[in-house]
Amino acid sequence: MPVAKYFEIQPTKELLPLVNCFWISANNTGVELKFSTLPDGCIELIVSYQNNQFKSVKIFGVMVQTYDEVFVPAGELKFGIRLKPLAQEYYLDKCSTLDRFANFSSNHTGDFAADLLIFAERVTADMLNAIDPITIDKRKIELFNILEKYSGNVDVRTIAENSFWSARQINRYINRLLGIPLKTYSNILKCYSSYKHIKIGDLTPSTGYYDQSHFIREIKKHTGTTPKVLSKNEADRYLQFNASQ
Repeated sequence: MPVAKYFEIQPTKELLPLVNCFWISANNTGVELKFSTLPDGCIELIVSYQNNQFKSVKIFGVMVQTYDEVFVPAGELKFGIRLKPLAQEYYLDKCSTLDRFANFSSNHTGDFAADLLIFAERVTADMLNAIDPITIDKRKIELFNILEKYSGNVDVRTIAENSFWSARQINRYINRLLGIPLKTYSNILKCYSSYKHIKIGDLTPSTGYYDQSHFIREIKKHTGTTPKVLSKNEADRYLQFNASQ
């Protein structure tokens, strides 16, 4: 199956609490492509163009299960921001309109890397204008740093001790921000950390699973299939498995 062209870059140090990466993708194959995207614990903001004409700006919240209907028409170009959860509260909620993202991604040069760099620089400037990173609640930064460091394999008591929040406050905050319990979000992060191992054929449980059965059950809960099926990635179905690690 033909694969869309894909490239990503990391954010500046100041934006690390808010942004996972900036990315660009283009379908120059001449045919419509279909993919599935797996839960990764992030929010996606995607700007789409069809034959160099602006099409749409969409935001996709943190996914709990695999989204199987990702259609990429021939001639489609996408600019994306993979946002960390804190970006919802400190940036997206401050954006009165999404039109700005169409402006940030306009004037394509045809140079894949250069176009993405321009987009990332424009978004970075806008984010830094909207929020001074040093004003972000340090407890919230520490909360997500711990979850990211341990890939979700950490109990709420440990998080509370290190972020100086109570377990009840943490659970209420995650529910309010993401609309899902902390336990569910942690499980998504654990599954996501396993993808790089599954991709290379390592189907043994990673840290955080009681045994093989528990590992398979949790992966299937969030991806809809087993680690063995994921590892085959038939027809280059899974976007995260097609992107270079």
